[in-house]
Amino acid sequence: MPIQTWADVQAAIPFRLNRPTLPTDFVLEMLYERIGYFGPLCFQPSEVTNTDIVTAPGVQFYALPSGTQKVTFVRVLYNGVWIPVSMPNSYNEILEADVLQPPFTSLPVTMCRVYGTQIRLFPTPDGQYPVELTLMQTPPAPTQDTDETNVWVADSLMRALLINATCAEICREYLDISVPNSPRIAAYDANTADLLDKVQTQAHALGGPSFLKQYI
Repeated sequence: MPIQTWADVQAAIPFRLNRPTLPTDFVLEMLYERIGYFGPLCFQPSEVTNTDIVTAPGVQFYALPSGTQKVTFVRVLYNGVWIPVSMPNSYNEILEADVLQPPFTSLPVTMCRVYGTQIRLFPTPDGQYPVELTLMQTPPAPTQDTDETNVWVADSLMRALLINATCAEICREYLDISVPNSPRIAAYDANTADLLDKVQTQAHALGGPSFLKQYI
């Protein structure tokens, strides 16, 4: 079947594995895991802005967008004005400032700090405020099933890499978990290794195609 959209990529996994009853959420979770793994291996991060986060009263931590490599600047929108938020050198500075239980709540523009795969704002927000992140990011997964322009869908090598790697992991963790020396896993792993080699050659060839330019 032709693969043109993100929905087609998701449907390709159970089709290739001949398991039409595979749970959709499980397939999607495995695809997201592979994108998180292969993104930094195949792409140089590019600087982008993201405004997906909107604070909620009393909530300190917010998940960073998929593919985030480094947050370089943060702003919070208040009364139509984007207010810069400073980032201390250490997360301990927030802990030292935030000693109240329950925590003090106010406009969260004093400071922020990345902690693992989340960002914490201080003071703890007392309302809903849009947050703008400037960050270094590798291409995230598509968010719409109809997406046909995302590089994980549109580029044939990246799409093949993602599908083969996801099939291998589903076999390894679910379908063939009790099969010693599974030939199916070996075949998908070999395809994945070959495709990754081709992708990395293209991505780093000075005279060849540039995935970074395609992504931008």
